[in-house]
Amino acid sequence: MTSKEIFVAPREIHDLIQRASRVKGCEASVAERIASKITFCEVNYGGGINGWLQLVDDDEHCLTETFKSVQVLDSIPSKDSLDFSWNPSIPFAFIAQSLNALQSYGFAWECNPEAPTGNVQIECVCLNKLDSEEIASNNKMNKAFSEGLQVDKGEWENLVGISSRFLLSEKILDDADSAVYE
Repeated sequence: MTSKEIFVAPREIHDLIQRASRVKGCEASVAERIASKITFCEVNYGGGINGWLQLVDDDEHCLTETFKSVQVLDSIPSKDSLDFSWNPSIPFAFIAQSLNALQSYGFAWECNPEAPTGNVQIECVCLNKLDSEEIASNNKMNKAFSEGLQVDKGEWENLVGISSRFLLSEKILDDADSAVYE
């Protein structure tokens, strides 16, 4: 680990992405789903936080629109072969979790361009149903829960800054001065 990287827990990523998404105009349920998608990508592919930051840097209102455009991958396709495209392209972080779920139902996928990390901009995804294929289980989430995830310190600080603008209830703020938090 370099001085430009820090370890964080998956829950911290989820919480900050959720709050930051709310700051950027998403309703609570959408922010929750986005946080789940970005956390999954960060754990399994890396680049999830960076992909989220790139998207909100381009246009604050893009977040909800991108979320809406990728929901098509959240259900099981009725056909054996399908292509999905996005114009403008979207960060892989927004579709990684859905593609992983589709794999468990026997769908193989390919992206254009290939997507090794969550910050790669995806233009097209091709799904193909396979007769039967054993999907290898990966232990990345368990490892992330026990050891944490290494993330870029600058990206993390940027995310902390955005999420800090999320308003907290008066009750939480009042309790912050109580002995419970000291």
